[in-house]
Order: sequence, then C-alpha cells, then structure tokens
Amino acid sequence: MRILRNLLRAQRISRKSFSSNRTQLLTYSQLKLTRQFASKPDRKPGNCDTSKENDDNLPTAINMKYKAFHDEDADVILDVSEEMQKISLEEISKQEIHDPYADINLSHGTTGVYDIEDLVALLEGDKANNIFVAKVPKEYAYVDYIVVVTGKSQKHMNALATFVRKVYKQKRYPTDLIPKIEGQNSKDWIALDLGNIALHIFSLSAREHYDLETLWTVGSQYDDKSNKPEELNIMDKYNAFLADLHPADIA
Repeated sequence: MRILRNLLRAQRISRKSFSSNRTQLLTYSQLKLTRQFASKPDRKPGNCDTSKENDDNLPTAINMKYKAFHDEDADVILDVSEEMQKISLEEISKQEIHDPYADINLSHGTTGVYDIEDLVALLEGDKANNIFVAKVPKEYAYVDYIVVVTGKSQKHMNALATFVRKVYKQKRYPTDLIPKIEGQNSKDWIALDLGNIALHIFSLSAREHYDLETLWTVGSQYDDKSNKPEELNIMDKYNAFLADLHPADIA
C-alpha cells in the first residue's frame, strides 16, 4: 500500500509540473508573437526590408511600448553656425519686399509735376514736421505755392529732399526739368524749386529765425523781423537764395 501511495503522489507531482511548464511555454509563446510595423506610411507588409526584420520583430509586449530606431528616421542636428544661417534665411524669406512708392500717386499732376495735395501727402508720409502751405499771389510771377516743413535732423532733411526729387522723376514728363537740391550740405535750410511749388526744409532753429510763415501770410510790411533794422538782411538773403534756384538737368 505504501508503494501504491508513493506512485500516486509521484503521478500528481508529475501532472502539476507538466501543467506549470505548459503555462510557461504558453507565456513565452505569447511573448514571441510579433507584429510588423513601418516607420513610413507607404511601407507595405510584404515589402519590408529584410535588414530590419530582426529589429521590427520584437516581442509584442515590448513592441507596444517601444519603437525600433533606424538611422534614416533620426533628425539632423545642425551645429551652431548652420542653425543660425538657417534661421537667418528663414527670416529673410518671411520679410516682405518694401515698395517705397506704395500709396504714392506717380501720375503727373494737373497744375505741375506735383499737385499740392500730392506733395503734402508725401511729406506727411515721410514724417515731415509742421507742414505749412501758402498760396502765392499771381502778380509775384514766382510759384503757385510755398511749402515750409521742419526736419528732425540734417539726415532727415536730406532724406526728405532726396525722396521728393525721386518721386518727381517718376511723375514728370520727358520735357520737365529735374530740380536741383539747393543747400544739400546745409544743416539749416534746404530748398527745391518744383516748378509750381517752392519747397523749403528747415531745421527747427532756422525755421524760428527766418519765420517764412509770417512773411508769406501777412506780408513783409507787417513782419516784425523784416522791419527791424538789425534784421534787414533777412529779405536780402532770402531773395538771393531764391534767385539761385534753378533746375539741375533734363535727364
């Protein structure tokens, strides 16, 4: 009887051991189940690269959490100089081309190359300060309008005069003479004779000193500065300055 009991016990142990091994085999078999995946969407299951089979055919439990790494899938890391150059090129491509003549009427005026409204709009767009316009009496046989503005600096004064002249060249007819910038190197007073308009660009101090607004609105007989004995040379200087205004060339 003892021998029979030992045999039965050995049989039960053998069954438990076989059942345990079978469970381990099933677990390992489940881990060995593989799936194919592609890092690129156009890759088809039947056309996978054999060089990647060992990498792609990972156990399912691992493959669901991690992705196989391939060199061609990696991002290119640039060094500092290459990265800065790339950023600079991107910024340049995003910059819009600036048209200096945008919103400017480039058609020839009706009373001259510039109509007074077009010149005032251009000066306002170029940040000229304290724009003053006076209509000149016809008996003076000079120009139709006097325009006086103040520049923020010598550089700004020159920029105003240069841009007015550039636009003039865009608007003019072939027979219209190109004006000369008078006093281009002056820090206080620059002038252009535009045919029907005389443009005066002053520094702040020079504008206060010469006060052309009073001269052209109330007349020299009522201008206190013109009637002072020590300031009698103001009109002489101004008339001499106007006498030198003339077109520079035709081309």
